[in-house]
Amino acid sequence: MDGVYQEIWGTLIAYNLIRLEIAKAALAVKCEPTEVSFIRAFHLIQFELHWAGVTRSYGKLPASMKHLRERLVSLLKDERPGRKCDRAVKATPKRYAVRKVKKLP
Repeated sequence: MDGVYQEIWGTLIAYNLIRLEIAKAALAVKCEPTEVSFIRAFHLIQFELHWAGVTRSYGKLPASMKHLRERLVSLLKDERPGRKCDRAVKATPKRYAVRKVKKLP
């Protein structure tokens, strides 16, 4: 059970760190953080951290983080496709089909 809690907390921390980097990049160019796609930022950060983990020179990590933020800023300039439909709350399907059984006399 402790392993499950650890995974959940790890996921929540990673999510918040990605949102923090998005906010810092948006602040640098003075725009809204919601203009950056979370999925694209996640993939970019995942790629950059993979290569940062492989590097043997830890002195390059600050430059790597600077490069990461510059690339996040470049994501701000990309146009995100608009929605095809408005968001809507869908009705949840019933769990089981309801059958009424008639009692025999």
